[in-house]
Amino acid sequence: MGETDRLLVAYDELQELGLKSLEHVEVPPDHALITTQVLLWADLRGFGTHGVERLLSYVPRLKKGLINPYPALRLEEKGEAIRLLHGDNGLGQVVGERGVREAISLAKKSGLGLVACRDSNHFGAVAPYVLMACQEKIIGIACTNAFATMAPTGGLDSVVGNNPLGIGVPVEGGNHFVLDMAMSVSSRGRIRSMAAKGQTIPAGWAITRQGEPTTDPQEALKGMVLPVGQHKGYGLAVAIDILCGVLTGTGFGTGVKSLFQEWNEPQHIGHLFIALDPQRFMAWDSFQARIGELYRELKSVRPIDPNAPVVVAGEMENQMEQERKAVGIPLPRATLDKLKMLAAGEYDMEISKY
Repeated sequence: MGETDRLLVAYDELQELGLKSLEHVEVPPDHALITTQVLLWADLRGFGTHGVERLLSYVPRLKKGLINPYPALRLEEKGEAIRLLHGDNGLGQVVGERGVREAISLAKKSGLGLVACRDSNHFGAVAPYVLMACQEKIIGIACTNAFATMAPTGGLDSVVGNNPLGIGVPVEGGNHFVLDMAMSVSSRGRIRSMAAKGQTIPAGWAITRQGEPTTDPQEALKGMVLPVGQHKGYGLAVAIDILCGVLTGTGFGTGVKSLFQEWNEPQHIGHLFIALDPQRFMAWDSFQARIGELYRELKSVRPIDPNAPVVVAGEMENQMEQERKAVGIPLPRATLDKLKMLAAGEYDMEISKY
């Protein structure tokens, strides 16, 4: 797919398409706005595979009753600064936003807040949730489990989710430190996008069902993605599954259902949010001065390529967000056409089973 197949679309236009799409499946206006804004935040920062195109999967699941459009979210107190949020099978963005907001509130009151969420759905990229904390001068940590796309190191069966972790640290001027990483070398979303463009994937990203290396994105989607750092990524993915699935009482391992392949039951996803107030440790100005000192040290390192200076996590995404707010979000023409179909109330489109 060439550049001529991509269009720059204004944020407001995409938001309106998202709101109308969700309105047709009875999602309340406030929940539709939260969902669309979280998805678009990912688009603004370059995570298009977790942006508004995810509505192409969410809306059919809502129509089939696999996502609850009006969940009765319920917080259960588990300690002074600990809450369990029952998601009632709501949209992941709705559950996630409520969870991180509660964690931030607890952190402002107690210095630390932890909210575990159960019975939720795919909530998109991790970055928007930790950025919500950064905007409140709070350090945010977020993770979620996901349906199984990886095998344990040395294994041949997908039983491990590509469970992402996000850490956000507030930095004056909006250049927040934001780490948003899944546990695979590359996400299935990116592989899916490359398959649609007829591209090959680099070696080392995935293996076939038989455990053979592949550069064919279709075979990769039928097979398994590989964990970053081999056994290290596998271990981190399992640790997140324990925190988000086992601990919360919702799905874990193969108990988490695929957004694309399984249409008989909800996803049973869990999330975990931790919020920490840095001002419990030192004055805000002192904290920012120390962060600034660290940044200067990192960026003073001589680059291998003079044209590619050292950057800090979140720096390029922060810049991209500002640029895309001004000029628009690049979107494949075919995706925009499908979003317009959803906004018109048309749902009968083929959903990829991978």
